[in-house]
Amino acid sequence: MREANAVKAKGGRRVEFSMWLFEQRKRDDRVGSVAFDAYQEHQSGKWPDADTFQDYLDHMLENRVRGAPLKALDQAWWEYIDVVTRDVAQHYLLLEVGAVMERALLKAEHLEDGDRYIIDGAYVERLEKLMAKLKEI
Repeated sequence: MREANAVKAKGGRRVEFSMWLFEQRKRDDRVGSVAFDAYQEHQSGKWPDADTFQDYLDHMLENRVRGAPLKALDQAWWEYIDVVTRDVAQHYLLLEVGAVMERALLKAEHLEDGDRYIIDGAYVERLEKLMAKLKEI
């Protein structure tokens, strides 16, 4: 984290998520593993050209990826947000807020007693984390 703050203090990087992720493929950790797999998909034309992290998650879920690889991708995305420039981070965080909110509303349950809805707690937690990060940067 200290390295990420130092990079951001020096201006950060201006690269989109997939390119940053592919650069991580030689790391000897779970981020490196998911980056290697993503790069292999990119080489075969299967990796999506997506705008949001949620789109990448959807791609992985559609391909029946579960568990540790999803957590590793999530970890990679947050690392990415920490190393890009402030404007790039804000841009992607705002896109992500919109994508998460859209999915939350699509899956929301309407309560019969008026204008009330139930939104899955995982979406609420994700939105809280995204908004906290936006306030932080």
